[in-house]
Amino acid sequence: MTTDRLIERLRLGLHLTENGLLVVAVLTMVVLAALQIVLRNLLGVGQIWIEPVLRSLVLWIGLLGAVTASRDGSHIAIDILTRALPARWRRRMQVLACLFTALVCAAITWHAVRYVLLEYEFAGTAFAGVPTWAVVTILPLAFGLIGLRYALFALAFLRGRDPLARAEA
Repeated sequence: MTTDRLIERLRLGLHLTENGLLVVAVLTMVVLAALQIVLRNLLGVGQIWIEPVLRSLVLWIGLLGAVTASRDGSHIAIDILTRALPARWRRRMQVLACLFTALVCAAITWHAVRYVLLEYEFAGTAFAGVPTWAVVTILPLAFGLIGLRYALFALAFLRGRDPLARAEA
């Protein structure tokens, strides 16, 4: 198996994992929210653990959404300068933008890891016996993946390929 095929298989596996986690999180959120509504409206009771689980799922869905959006450049971006530059400078600016994004994500990842470790030491509970550190592990994971992805984008731009090319472009 060639290196390119291996990288492509890893990329597709990562995409499937990201999509799967996002689908499971959204479906879980919908089911739990509906359950809470039914319990409160029909039985006059609710489960106390559902609210914090839903809040945690919002965090996970938001960051998983950011990860999936980053894989093809569908995220929020300010790229007016890149579009206005001549073609020979555009590629250099894209490399710099990707490297800057990767560095910012690396810094956030570093501090997110520190935060998770602090939560682990504090041993707080988020809901139903689930430790807070387990809930916030999405922070370093998501920013680490986004940062790695943009470092790879920068390498692709340096090699003369456009990893963010869209079908309509």
